[in-house]
Amino acid sequence: MIAAAAAIYGGVQKKKAADANARMMDTEGSLAAAQGYSAEANERRQGAMAIGKEVAGAGQAGAGYGGSVGRAIGQSAQNAELNDLNIRYKAGLQKWSYLTQAGFDRQEGNAQMTSSLFRAGSTFLGGQSTNYLG
Repeated sequence: MIAAAAAIYGGVQKKKAADANARMMDTEGSLAAAQGYSAEANERRQGAMAIGKEVAGAGQAGAGYGGSVGRAIGQSAQNAELNDLNIRYKAGLQKWSYLTQAGFDRQEGNAQMTSSLFRAGSTFLGGQSTNYLG
C-alpha cells in the first residue's frame, strides 16, 4: 500500500514539475514575441530615418526623386521592409519553439502521471494477490 502511494506521489511531483516547465516555456514564448515586436518597431523607425536621410540628400543635391534616385530610394524602402519582416518571422519562430516545448512538457507530465497510476495499481493489485495466496 505504501509503495502504491509513493508511486502516485512521485507521478504527481513529476507532473507538477512538467507543468511548471510548461508555464515557463509559455512565458518565454510571450517574451520572445514581445521582444520581436519591439525589435521590429525599432527597425522600422531606423529604416524610416535612413530613407528620410536619402530623400533629404537627394533633394539637397538637386537630383530630384525620379529615375535612378527614385529607384534607389525605393530599393532602400524594400530592403528595410524585408529586414522588418525577417525580425517578425524570427520572433514568431522563437515563440513557436517555446510553445511547442511547453506542449511537450505538458504531455510528458501527463504521461508521467498516467504511468505512476498504472504502477500504483499494479503494486496495489500485486500486494492484494499475495494476501489472498499467503
